[in-house]
Amino acid sequence: MSDPHTEAPQDPAAQGWCVCGQKVPISDAREVTLPNGKPGWQGSCPECGAPLFAIRRKTAGA
Repeated sequence: MSDPHTEAPQDPAAQGWCVCGQKVPISDAREVTLPNGKPGWQGSCPECGAPLFAIRRKTAGA
């Protein structure tokens, strides 16, 4: 049986490119709003601890 924690992040959309060169799930992701009103996520890289930011996109059903 596989470990469910290694399968996928809790929120697969909360991912970003880190300076360590990998696309990683954003650790401690919190929703933020940009100055122009667009939604985003802010957190850190689980591998190296660098700060990460990603712009949220609308879902296909929205």
